[in-house]
Amino acid sequence: MSGISFFTKADTNELIASIDPLLWEGVCSEEIIAAHAREAGYTGYAFNAGEIVHLSKVIIDAKNSGNMDVIEHSVAVEPESSATISLATDQMSASLTVVANPDAPQATYQEIKALLHRKGIVRGISKKRIQHLLNSALEGDAGKEYTDVIAIGLPPRDGKPSRVVPLVPNALDRILRPQESGDDKVDMRNLGDVLCVSANKPVAKRISPSKGRIGYTVTNKPLSPNKGEWQEVKLGNNTQLAEHDENLILSSLAGQPKFENNVMTIDDTFVTKGVNVGTGNVNYEGAVIVNGDVTENMQIIAQGDVTINGFVESAYIKAGGDIIITQGATGKMNDEDCRLIADGSVFIQHGQGLDVSTGKDLNVKRQLAYSRVLCKGHLYVGDPDNPTGNLFASKITAYNSVRAGSVGAVSGSSLEIDYSDAYNGLIKRLDAISELLDGLASVNADHEIKLSKMNAKEFPKYLHKKLRKLDKTIGKERSLLTWLRKVQGDLEQAKKDFENNARVIANKELFPGVVVRLNKRIFRQQKETMKSRIVLVGGNWEYQPIIK
Repeated sequence: MSGISFFTKADTNELIASIDPLLWEGVCSEEIIAAHAREAGYTGYAFNAGEIVHLSKVIIDAKNSGNMDVIEHSVAVEPESSATISLATDQMSASLTVVANPDAPQATYQEIKALLHRKGIVRGISKKRIQHLLNSALEGDAGKEYTDVIAIGLPPRDGKPSRVVPLVPNALDRILRPQESGDDKVDMRNLGDVLCVSANKPVAKRISPSKGRIGYTVTNKPLSPNKGEWQEVKLGNNTQLAEHDENLILSSLAGQPKFENNVMTIDDTFVTKGVNVGTGNVNYEGAVIVNGDVTENMQIIAQGDVTINGFVESAYIKAGGDIIITQGATGKMNDEDCRLIADGSVFIQHGQGLDVSTGKDLNVKRQLAYSRVLCKGHLYVGDPDNPTGNLFASKITAYNSVRAGSVGAVSGSSLEIDYSDAYNGLIKRLDAISELLDGLASVNADHEIKLSKMNAKEFPKYLHKKLRKLDKTIGKERSLLTWLRKVQGDLEQAKKDFENNARVIANKELFPGVVVRLNKRIFRQQKETMKSRIVLVGGNWEYQPIIK
């Protein structure tokens, strides 16, 4: 197709041939022009023999006169159709309108596709939508129009910024992954060695921002994404950048790594073989690792994580990070004298007679019973992805979902799950912010009116400075109002999220004796049922069977 190309004129539906006389060779006939057009993807046009004869003469005259300017000439028109194509202004979508007409032949998919190509629409075309639209028109009343979007472009996806990824696992992540014992099996009792890193060891790295994904319009125009930006590396405690690589983070001392909120920290770590009368209590500013048991009445207080590779009996453990107990923890059944307090999450294999308070999630691997729990995250008894452990005979103050395999016990022992404290605290904060916002909005409205009146008057020059100062003060009021409205919106969203997440899920069985409470709204399970959930719907508790 040397020397010839085509384009369409949308306003006249004409097909224009663009011919370079210098490159064009041979005869200019209707058959040859039509063949070139088909090769270029322009099908279904009605070619005008008279216009093509005229074009041939123009080419010959140009060659004879030595005029080598490109010749543009109409050679065909688009035939009339009952289908109409509408292209969006941004060219990100195209719509097809078909008029039902029982007296005329129905357009086919191939004809619609050819019509789209003539309009330059070649990407994101939905064959299914086109056929559905044509079928609707075929069965519809005469004269009725059917319209649908039948081609959609792909918007560009901006690149992601650089981010920091850990090179060593968190203790809690490692503890949730039992070690392989061979023959494609895992040993649930072997959770691996407690991880500590030495000084100057790589613990995290910053990975490059992504380039993003190139998009396209339905006319196949590429859309370039914005590349991701480099984000500054935030160094946690006891970490440093490598001298030879600004993207590599090293530990500055030996300790326990912890990666949270895109920041790697290394806790100065105290390691002991056990905590008992012989060792004394532990009070440490960093992390604590106990490779043994913690015996009755002993205390561990740490500002970082506490990891115990053993068993805990009637002890007091408080951590500024996570508490990880690879075996079990137990206290006296009616005293709950084994206290676990963590600002982060708590993980234990099984627990009984516990008094647990967590700032984040609580994960008990097998069974939790006869305990008192305050959990501000999710509570899982079993694997977090599919909890199948046993939860019974406990009192739980919950802030989020409670999930287990068996909830309650055959004996009907009491299991109380109470969402009141969390909900009331949220409502109290929301009411306080709303009251403060209403008061400040009223005061600010008065100030704005008075300021507007003052600005409309003329004042001596020596008062202009004070007027600007007053305007600046009221500007601060506006900023405070904006901030309070944002806080109010966040709290209202938190209230909605709370109501969506307040639920108890039993993946195996739900037994009598289970009580779920939110102030005066109380659900009591009266009979044994198979897997089910208790959810908050419209402000009231509702029982729902889980059917899969």
